Amino acid sequence: MNLNLSLSFQEQNDNKAIVLTDTTDNWDSSTTHLTIGDDTVIGDFYEIVANTTNFTLGGVGAPNNNVGTRFVCGAVITLAGADDLIPVTPTIAEIDSITLDTIITGVSEVATAKTQVDLLAEFGPFVTQADLVYTITALLLGDGIDSELIDGLYELTYSVTYSGDGVGTKTDTLTTTLLVYGQVKTATYDKIRQIPTYYMCTNGCPSPEISEADLCGAYLSGIENSAYVAKTEELLAMLVTLDNLITNGSKITW
Repeated sequence: MNLNLSLSFQEQNDNKAIVLTDTTDNWDSSTTHLTIGDDTVIGDFYEIVANTTNFTLGGVGAPNNNVGTRFVCGAVITLAGADDLIPVTPTIAEIDSITLDTIITGVSEVATAKTQVDLLAEFGPFVTQADLVYTITALLLGDGIDSELIDGLYELTYSVTYSGDGVGTKTDTLTTTLLVYGQVKTATYDKIRQIPTYYMCTNGCPSPEISEADLCGAYLSGIENSAYVAKTEELLAMLVTLDNLITNGSKITW
């Protein structure tokens, strides 16, 4: 039985961190019992409910045969007699490691693997799920101290390893991609904030600047509205376009 790993995320307003929150919905849960005639699955996590078989033998993986012992299965066996195993997921206390691997594809359209973050070492120990909140900075990813996160697509691999009472381990993994666009968003807002000044001028008003600010704002809204439905390559193309608009201006003749 695997963890249904999931994360929510939010960019900080200073563009210097992403806050990831574990929203997994099945920590410390169980499913249908295995009893006589059922086979175990190598790599699954079990708790002993009753035993006829000695689950410490044959590479099965239990450190003892006590009711309540939780272990990662190391061999396939067919349950017999009064055997009763229940597939389970770990408690927070049973976590051995949590890591985050990140690949960033920025507006240069080059994918770069960043430094792996040991979330348990950085933010642990964890007691409850509410503790599984991680503030990911550029420094943690191996970039300069106190720098802004670069804009781009962040492919995250979130891995949780646990072992229970036994020596075998099980790792559940979530891979997800999120769009980080704090720098270009700030630059767009800076352009939009200038619109009242442009409108209030009395002569030589820079109407092209007003139009370009409107265009950048509309394009930013398009990116945000598309973030959960567009393909990743489409989102990256949109981000590159908006970055070019901010940096170089539009190619429209006003």
